[in-house]
Amino acid sequence: LHARYVLQLLCETRRFLKMMPNISHLSTSYSKDITICGDLHGNLEDLLLIFYKNGLPSKQNCYVFNGDYVDRGKKSMEILIILFAFLLIYPNNLYLNRGNHEDYMMNLRYGFTKEVLKKYKV
Repeated sequence: LHARYVLQLLCETRRFLKMMPNISHLSTSYSKDITICGDLHGNLEDLLLIFYKNGLPSKQNCYVFNGDYVDRGKKSMEILIILFAFLLIYPNNLYLNRGNHEDYMMNLRYGFTKEVLKKYKV
């Protein structure tokens, strides 16, 4: 995805997240499924497999992602682009929690910063 569109997506996502409370309270019923995922660590294939097996996020198909989206794998940026896009489309049906790898120092140490600089030359 061209850097201009990535930046636009990041700005929209930032604006949305700033309006959100620090803690989200979720409730579900026995008749409604919710998929809880964690620790993608830049493995896009894992995210695509989750969507293949459980369906894409939608009003009928809720997801909670418990952080650690980036670092280690080679497709962290693609994961964030997909998750941020779904977050903006289905803000009441997709929830993103922050993990310890969504931290500046962790990104420097485990590779996300290098990935961004390589894909979007600074």
